[in-house]
Amino acid sequence: MKKMPWDDKYFKIGLHAFLVLAMTVLFEKIVGNVTIIVKYVSYFFEKLVHILMPFIYGFFIAYILSPAINKVEFWLQQLDKRKGYSRLRRILSILVVYVTVFGFLSLVFIYVLPQIYHSIVDLFQKAPGSLANLERNLDELLASYSSLTSYDLKSIIDNNIDPLIQKSSLILNQLLTYIVNSALGITSGFINILLGLMIGFYLLNEKEGFIKKSKETIYAIFNMQTANKILSIAKESHMMFNKFFVGKFIDSLIIGILCFIGMLFLKNPYALLLSVIVGITNMIPYFGPFIGAIPAILITLLISPVDALWVSLFIFALQQFDGIILGPKILGDSTGLSPFWVIFSIIVGGALLGVLGMLIGVPTFAVIRTLFNKWVEKRLKKKGLLKDI
Repeated sequence: MKKMPWDDKYFKIGLHAFLVLAMTVLFEKIVGNVTIIVKYVSYFFEKLVHILMPFIYGFFIAYILSPAINKVEFWLQQLDKRKGYSRLRRILSILVVYVTVFGFLSLVFIYVLPQIYHSIVDLFQKAPGSLANLERNLDELLASYSSLTSYDLKSIIDNNIDPLIQKSSLILNQLLTYIVNSALGITSGFINILLGLMIGFYLLNEKEGFIKKSKETIYAIFNMQTANKILSIAKESHMMFNKFFVGKFIDSLIIGILCFIGMLFLKNPYALLLSVIVGITNMIPYFGPFIGAIPAILITLLISPVDALWVSLFIFALQQFDGIILGPKILGDSTGLSPFWVIFSIIVGGALLGVLGMLIGVPTFAVIRTLFNKWVEKRLKKKGLLKDI
């Protein structure tokens, strides 16, 4: 039998040497151009995310609205004695929720956002005069208590408030520029949002089919044990995130409304702005109420120190009501985490992903903890130590 060239010993040695040399050169090129490679990879993923943005919006809309649509569909099913028209019932449920939610959001954009914008502009326009009045009031207070002058508090106040007065116009211009740019960004993304609404509609209408196809794909790619683990993690994550965010949203909405009523009662001119800040920051467990209270008190301090005192007392009482009565009533023990692990997850999440990390840190860590506990229990059971510990 004729010996082929690639069967020759020296040919194999030469081929191996060539491959090693080629891999060495390739590795050197990769290491030497790692910055350029990272830049192109980042650009590729940015373009990919930009292309997929309507689908991301659609998935997010479908996931958020799915519980409400299930409720409406259940109510319609109770009215339909013949239990027919299931597809029509699903479409009608989606339309009812779409009209309700996006009608409410439209009212917010038309009536609430302009008032918040005018409140911010008014606040910064009045900031120089308000800071000057605050400085004058503090000077009078220090003059009334001359024993405090040994600490040279007046110079400390002058050194900190005067620069704020001088920079307030610059801060206002920067803020207005940011608001305008954000508005333009929202406008440019409006088409993606519209496409997302359409995609979300189809996802919701055919969600059982999409879920079934996703399960089939997972079982086709992975073995039975791995596929079961993936689906178990997905189910656990869905239940935890859904329970946490729905409950926290309702809780924060109620707190925001109560804060608005309280601010109106206190005759605060920035009642809407402050209640929106308090309501949004309340979404962050533990730290959120304190984060929202700080700007609310500081803004009111520019109006009057006495008003700021009343606002701080009101927000403190509102936080106690939320922590002792409202929060446990709505959320219950939704995550199963102790206060220590809640604080731990918020700090770690905030350090990794900023505000987003603070929002999703608690449910994410709760899922990890649940899975870890199941793994530990399984290992102990396997070793026969579960009853002994």
